[in-house]
Amino acid sequence: MRSKPTRSARSLRTQHIVAAIVPAAILLLCITGFVWAQKQVSIVVDGRTMHLDSQATDVGGLLSGAGVSVGSGDLVFPSLDSKVTAGMSVVVRHAIPVTVVLGSSENAIDVVGRTVADALVAAGVDPAAVTGVTPDLDEPLVRGMRITVPDCFVRISAVSTDVPYAVEQVPDGTLPKGQERVIRQGVGGSAILVYRSLVVGGVEGPASLSTRRVVHRAIAELVSVGSGDGSTRRQMEVAHIPARLLRGDEVPDGHRLHVVATAYSAEEPGASSGTATGPRCERGVIAVDPSVIPLGSHVYVPGYGYAIAADTGGMINGDHIDLCFNTVGQVNAWGKRYVTVIVLD
Repeated sequence: MRSKPTRSARSLRTQHIVAAIVPAAILLLCITGFVWAQKQVSIVVDGRTMHLDSQATDVGGLLSGAGVSVGSGDLVFPSLDSKVTAGMSVVVRHAIPVTVVLGSSENAIDVVGRTVADALVAAGVDPAAVTGVTPDLDEPLVRGMRITVPDCFVRISAVSTDVPYAVEQVPDGTLPKGQERVIRQGVGGSAILVYRSLVVGGVEGPASLSTRRVVHRAIAELVSVGSGDGSTRRQMEVAHIPARLLRGDEVPDGHRLHVVATAYSAEEPGASSGTATGPRCERGVIAVDPSVIPLGSHVYVPGYGYAIAADTGGMINGDHIDLCFNTVGQVNAWGKRYVTVIVLD
C-alpha cells in the first residue's frame, strides 16, 4: 500500500516554477542595473574620436578604463576629477617631447600642440618673425622631433607690471588755501607687457615693447585743494569734479543712503539764486536735511554727478534731497527719483 503524498502535485509544481523564476528575476535585475549604470560618452584623443559606454564615475576612471594614458604634461578637459555624465565629451591632448635648437642652445620641451609653429611658441619664439626653420612651420609634430631655428630670430616674453593711479585735484572753498583733503583713495592697477627682442648668433638684443594689455584698470585719487580761508561755511564753493573721472566701475566709495531726490532751479518763479550757505544756486549744489547729510559734505548722486550739500529747505526733511539745476527744463526732465546717494566726506 502506497503512502499518501504529504503535499499535492500542484503545490510541488508551484515551488519548481518559483525556484526557476527567482534566479531569472535576479539575473534580469543585474542586467538592467548594469545597463542603467552605463553612460554613453565620447573621448577625443589627439584628434581621434572614440565612442563608448562606461560605468566610470570620474574622468580619470573613464580614461583608465578606455586604456588612455595621461601624463603630467598632457592636457585633459574636463579635469580628471570631473564627474562623468551621459553624452559628455572628454578631450585629451598628449604633450609631444621635442628639441628646439636656438642658435647654439638646445631646449627640450613638451609641446601640447600639433605643428612646428606651436613648438616655437612654447619655446618663446614668434613664428611670424623668423624664416628658415627646419622642419617647416606647418609640419606635424612627432615625438623626438628636432627643430632648428636660424641664428637670427625674434624672441617674445611677457611680464606683469603695476600701474600707478593718477591724482586729480578739485578746488574746495571750505578748506584754507593750500590745504588738501583726500575725497577718494586711489587704487593701483596692473598690466601685462609683451616684449620682442632680436636674437642673432645666440646674442639677444634689446627688448622693445610690443603689446600692453591692462588687466586691472587704475582708479584715480580725488583730492580737495583749499581755495579759501576756511573761516565760515558761507565761503563754500561748488566742487566741480570732472565727469570724466567717473567711467565704468569708478563708482566712489563712501557712506550710502537711499533717498528720494527731487529737483529745483533758480529760474523757477519766486525762486532765489542764493543758498543757505552762500554759494550760488546752480548745478552741483544740493539741498539736504543737515541732520542726515551734514552741510559741506561732498556727495555723488547717480544720474546727476558730484555735488556739495550747500542748501536746505523747509520741505527737505529726513531722507530727501533736492538737486539744483540750471534750467526749468532740466528740473522737469529729472522729476522725482529714488536713488542711492554716496556721501564722500
